[in-house]
Amino acid sequence: MAITSTTRITGLFGDPVSHSLSPLMHNRAFGACGLDWVYVAFHVLPAHLAAAVRALPALNLAGVNVTIPHKEAVIPYLDSLSHTAAMIGAVNTIRVEADGSLTGHNTDAPGFAAALDRQGVSLDGQRLLLLGAGGAARAVAFQAAIDGAEEICLCDQVGERAAALASDLAGHFASCRVHCIPLERAALEPAAAAATVLVNATPVGMAGHGDYPIDLAWLHPGLFVYDLVYNPASTPLIAAARARAIRCDNGLTMLALQGATSFALWTGAAPPGESMIATLEELMRNR
Repeated sequence: MAITSTTRITGLFGDPVSHSLSPLMHNRAFGACGLDWVYVAFHVLPAHLAAAVRALPALNLAGVNVTIPHKEAVIPYLDSLSHTAAMIGAVNTIRVEADGSLTGHNTDAPGFAAALDRQGVSLDGQRLLLLGAGGAARAVAFQAAIDGAEEICLCDQVGERAAALASDLAGHFASCRVHCIPLERAALEPAAAAATVLVNATPVGMAGHGDYPIDLAWLHPGLFVYDLVYNPASTPLIAAARARAIRCDNGLTMLALQGATSFALWTGAAPPGESMIATLEELMRNR
C-alpha cells in the first residue's frame, strides 16, 4: 500500500486499540477497490477524546470509527447524529462532512441485522434474550425493535442499565414487548426456553471474563445463537450451540459488516462486504 500526498485518512479512536483487526480489514478493502485511502488505529485516552474529535476536520480526516470506551462519551463533541445513533445513544462511526461538521452514526445496528440476514435469520417476530445492556447491546436491541422483534428480554449485571435500555426502547417501539429479568435461575431458565434468538453482548467468552449468566444446557433447537465475541472464534457459548446442532454465529461477521457500512459512509463507494468477512476470517485463522 503506497501512501501519497493525496491519501485520505480514516481510522479508529479507542482505548485500547492495539488488538483491533479493523486497520487490516479496511486497508485491504481500500486496496481491493482501488482507493487511495488508509485506515489507522489511534490510541485515544478518555481525557484526550474532545481534542482528538475536534482535530478531525483540521487534519482533513474523512472520519473515524469509535470503540470502547468512547461510543457514548463522544456524542457531546459531534454536530449532529443520524436518527439511529440518536435513538441508540451510542456512536461508532463519525463522518466529517464537506463543511467540516461532524456527524455521528451507529453502524453496529445494521451490521448486526446484516450478520443475521447472512445466516438466513430475520429479526421480524423474534423473541430475543439479550445478555448485556452496554453500547453493543443497545445497538442490537434497537435494531431488533426496528426490524419488528416481538419481544426483547434484557439481562445485565447492572440492573439500572438494563432498566434504562428497556425504558428507551419502550419510548420508541410500543409494539415490541420489552422487559428486564434478574440474574436468577428462576427468571433466566424460562426466558431462555421462550427465546428464539439468544445474543451475548457481554465480554463473557473472552479469556478472564467470568461466566455466562445462563446455563448452557438450556440451549434448545428452536434458538439462533449469536455471540458478539469473536476472539476466540469458538467461545463456550458457540461451542455449546454447535454441540447441539443449534444454528449460531460469532461477532466476526457483525464486525466486518458494520465496517462495510462505515466504509460506504466515508467513501461513497460500494463496500466489499464478503471480502471484508474473508479478511477477518483469515486473520483469525493465522493468529
